[in-house]
Amino acid sequence: MNNYLIAERYAKALSASIPDPGQLDAALAAVSGLNELYRVERGLRNTLANPAIDVDKRAAVLAGVLRAEHPPQVVARLAEVLLRRGRIALLPEVATVFAAIVDERLNRATGLVTTTVPLTDSQQARLRGALDTFSGKTVTMECAVDREILGGVVARIGGTVIDGSLRTRLERIKKALLAEETS
Repeated sequence: MNNYLIAERYAKALSASIPDPGQLDAALAAVSGLNELYRVERGLRNTLANPAIDVDKRAAVLAGVLRAEHPPQVVARLAEVLLRRGRIALLPEVATVFAAIVDERLNRATGLVTTTVPLTDSQQARLRGALDTFSGKTVTMECAVDREILGGVVARIGGTVIDGSLRTRLERIKKALLAEETS
């Protein structure tokens, strides 16, 4: 079975075990923190994912990490289950899927906004408000600068692209003029 599908099952199970939406952000922060530790600490990652090391010894190492990190009980249980089932290497995928599930449950979205020049704080606030209204969600913006769009804004929220760039407008005009010329 595809790793994403397996990770999705664990992430959905974690989400289902947290009925109170007010606890989702704390769980997400804990999963993300454990994932970051797993990703950055090569020795920890190699120990936890190594099937040649007795599972009880790996579980003791994980228990030490969990004592130091103090994650919510449901997150600690998830990490233990992943370890015991030989799926701890899926932690990064589980964290990614869980973040998407939390955003969906809390009606949030991340938007990538590309402009030719950096936006001021007031421009960002106005644009965020417009994206909130457009998407019906609370949008967290990630801003990027790309001089090749010439002007305007390109916003991506999930699978939706809103292209208000000058480059795209010029391309549309060019196509329209060429279509008139050939007809």
